[in-house]
Amino acid sequence: MPERILRALIALAAWGGLGIQLWILLQAPAFASPLEAAWRYLAFFTILTNLMVAAVNTVAALVPHSASGKLLAGANTRAGVTLYIATVGVIYHLLLAGLWDPQGWQLIADQLLHTATPALSVLAWVLFDPKRGLTLTALPQIIVWPLGYTVYALLRGAFDGFYPYPFLDVSTLGYARVFMHIMGLTSAFLLAGGALILIGRMLSNLRTARAK
Repeated sequence: MPERILRALIALAAWGGLGIQLWILLQAPAFASPLEAAWRYLAFFTILTNLMVAAVNTVAALVPHSASGKLLAGANTRAGVTLYIATVGVIYHLLLAGLWDPQGWQLIADQLLHTATPALSVLAWVLFDPKRGLTLTALPQIIVWPLGYTVYALLRGAFDGFYPYPFLDVSTLGYARVFMHIMGLTSAFLLAGGALILIGRMLSNLRTARAK
C-alpha cells in the first residue's frame, strides 16, 4: 500500500504539472490556435518525459498486476524512466532555471514538473523498484529515449524553426556545435545510467543481505 500511495502522488504531481502547463500555453496569445499551442507543448523533453512518468505511475498505482503493469515493472524499464526524469530535474536546475523567473501558475507547473516529480520518482525507485538483473548491458536500451528525442527535436526544428533548448538550437549554434552538445549529453546519460545501474545493484545486494 505505501508503494501505491507514492505512485499515486507521483502520477498526481506529473499530471498536475502537465495540465497546468498545457492550460498556460492554451491561454498564451502567441499561439494562433489550440493546435499550435499543443504542437509547441509536445516539443519539450520535460513534457514528454513527464507524460511517460505519469503513465507508468498511474498504471502502477491503479492496476499494478495487470499485463500493462507487469510490462512496465521491469528493472530496466523502471531504471530508464527514473534516469530520464532525474535528468529533467538536474538539467533544469543546473542549466535552465536561471534563464527565466516564472511566477504564479507557471512557477507551480515548473516545480511540479522539474522538482516534485523527479524527486518523488527517484525516491520510489530507491524504495520500491526492482533492481535484480540490472547490468551495464542495459545501457543501449536505456539510451534509446534521449537519442530518439534528440532526433525528434532536430527534425521539428528543421520543420518549424523552433528548438526547445538552447543547446539544440541549430539556427544559432550550427550543426557542428549542436552535435558536440549531443555527444556530451549522450556521454552524460551513459555515465549517469551506468551509475544508476551500479547503485541499483548495490541496493539489491544490500536488500538480499538484510533478508538473510
